[in-house]
Amino acid sequence: MIPNVIVRNNGISNMSKMIYTSLTLSRNINQTQLFQQTCINGLLGMVAYNQRTENQNSIRQGLIELVQLNLISIYSNLVLSKEIRPNDLKGSTFFFVKFNDEYVYSEECVNRFDDEEIDKELIKSGFRYTTVYIDDAVKLLVNETKHNRANMISFYLMAVSRALIGDKGDKYSTEKIENIIKYSNINEKTASIYISALFESKLLFKLT
Repeated sequence: MIPNVIVRNNGISNMSKMIYTSLTLSRNINQTQLFQQTCINGLLGMVAYNQRTENQNSIRQGLIELVQLNLISIYSNLVLSKEIRPNDLKGSTFFFVKFNDEYVYSEECVNRFDDEEIDKELIKSGFRYTTVYIDDAVKLLVNETKHNRANMISFYLMAVSRALIGDKGDKYSTEKIENIIKYSNINEKTASIYISALFESKLLFKLT
């Protein structure tokens, strides 16, 4: 489950959305409710990026944003008592990620964003998260692609959001393309390219 305060929000970078999705996948696979152990290079491996300095910096900046927004906290020890700044992380430095679920699903978190950034009306009406199947998440994170993976993931989350939104979703997506573009930080031309790519990889299906 990916909180809609993240999915349906253009005030959060697509890199941060990709990082949060990969961390959530690891948490679900490992069945850990409170934390996840990883490192910057480990996150790069999760999303099939090589360990170039620019990629490490991108992951670091994404972690900085997630921590600043209080969506996660990171610690240097298992008992989660010693917080560590994302700026201080080296590529191979292991750290523990704590998911701040109570805050993420709170009205306070929703209200910190402007109305143009986040879909407040839908979230406040009870649609608090989007379900992502593990098999689909793995494909998104590791399958070879010529497209920007962070942007593709952000686009996919919005594309399926109406279909897999909490326990109130439809069996198919009724999302307007205007909303998908708006909240996934993608322009219309790129959206059409991503739709075709997601059809080809069997992550989206067309109803006829």
